[in-house]
Amino acid sequence: MRFIGGACHCVARPYFNSRKGMGVMWRTGFIVGVLWLGLLVAPISAQDVSDQVEAETYWWNDRVFYEIFVRSFADSDGDGIGDLQGVISKLDYLNDGDPTTTDDLGVTGIWLMPIMESPSYHGYDVTDYLRVEPDYGTNEDFKALIAAAHERGIAVIIDLVLNHTSREHPWFRDAQTRGSQHDSWYRWSLTKPSQRGPWGQPEIWYPANGRYYYAVFWDGMPDLNLKNPAVTQAMYDVAGYWLEEMGVDGFRMDAVRYYTEDGDVLASADSTFTWLKFWNAYIDSINPDAFTVGEIWTNTIEVSKYVQNGVDSAFEFDLARAMLDAAKNGSNLGIGPIQGRAERLLPEGQYSTFLTNHDQNRVMNEMGQNSDKAKVAASLLLTAPGVPFLYYGEEIGMIGVKPDECIRTSMQWDGTEGEKIGRASCRERV
Repeated sequence: MRFIGGACHCVARPYFNSRKGMGVMWRTGFIVGVLWLGLLVAPISAQDVSDQVEAETYWWNDRVFYEIFVRSFADSDGDGIGDLQGVISKLDYLNDGDPTTTDDLGVTGIWLMPIMESPSYHGYDVTDYLRVEPDYGTNEDFKALIAAAHERGIAVIIDLVLNHTSREHPWFRDAQTRGSQHDSWYRWSLTKPSQRGPWGQPEIWYPANGRYYYAVFWDGMPDLNLKNPAVTQAMYDVAGYWLEEMGVDGFRMDAVRYYTEDGDVLASADSTFTWLKFWNAYIDSINPDAFTVGEIWTNTIEVSKYVQNGVDSAFEFDLARAMLDAAKNGSNLGIGPIQGRAERLLPEGQYSTFLTNHDQNRVMNEMGQNSDKAKVAASLLLTAPGVPFLYYGEEIGMIGVKPDECIRTSMQWDGTEGEKIGRASCRERV
């Protein structure tokens, strides 16, 4: 049974009593001073309040999560690449575990972007689901991070990429031989289908050894065939390993909309919801307190279907845009209806809020590098319902605009530019 806790997420510093629950000690302050929002916040009616009194909440409803791109966060050995030991060295910056201090951020949850072995800098094309990317360290380093984070009352969730693998994964290499063990682990066609991708992209089928394989994002990430029971079991084994052997507290589930396909339906297929129900049941059988948050990059109406059918929470992209627009324009005309829609369609508090993430231009750029507007945006995020997620560097006003390498640049720990990650043309400033 999941732990039932309170719902304030802007001032809480929880401490683990066990893997299934925690005590909560309260402190004031979190990252930025909370501004008086005045007209920016839409009023809540008495009926709204009465409808929400009995809502059920879980341990993650007391958390503020901090998204970390390990490669860019902190380098412990001077090789110019961030690593897990580097993250450990900066945990006291996030939360030192002492409720009497006020010089840490008070973060109570971490989301680590992909940490599994991968040939790319971003890690979303996995080659070994059971091994930490060597650039980041070892599996033992990861266990040390989990232990150090839990000592400070910080929960840790990791990116779990189930939709696809790297084309360099041994499974896909084997699958290119017709009739092989892993042939049916991916989707193949003898001729190139004429269908376009779910967001209109012209290329989703790519040639390999006389056939064509399906890859919704790009040819380097072939989609797994999650309708194959053997593939599903392999993913169950991966999740069980990270929950039981490595001690994670949950998963950020990447690209959930595209897990399965039903004919020409390539996003939010009925079979995806069926698959998620079994997935959720399996996760709960391993650890009923494990937290799953889905990346479902679409409107709130569609997002709500996933929260009711297989994930504990999902990122609210419509609300993120509304918060940014409200802060930038100084008006609540757009945010009120969108916040209200989220409250109506989603279980109370069971959605995840954010401003921007690793796929979007940074908040400070969205605000025209106006720090006052950025503070208002942060205040909206940290005082709104839901489970808030911050992207590393937001708290110091880091800037960055696409391409992706330029919004995932190295954390600015001092006034120097530091080691560049990605394009040499990227410029990082606080």
